[in-house]
Amino acid sequence: MAIRKTTTRNTTTRKTPAKKSSSLGISIMGGNKTDMRKWEVESALSTLKRADEIRKNTKMMADVKKLAQEQVNVLNTFTKGK
Repeated sequence: MAIRKTTTRNTTTRKTPAKKSSSLGISIMGGNKTDMRKWEVESALSTLKRADEIRKNTKMMADVKKLAQEQVNVLNTFTKGK
């Protein structure tokens, strides 16, 4: 782990590097695992609520099924030769 140096007029101080998340490659300043887990759970709940709203919208679901079938048809073109 490298240590960054900052220099002011006549003194040199050392700063410890920012903690980085290995999976995202972003700095996490002041956050901890509990806060990150809470955010993930809240995000998952929001996603599930949105999925339920979409499922109840019949016009949207019809369009989703149509698009899904189109994508299946495209993927089937790759497997025909096997």
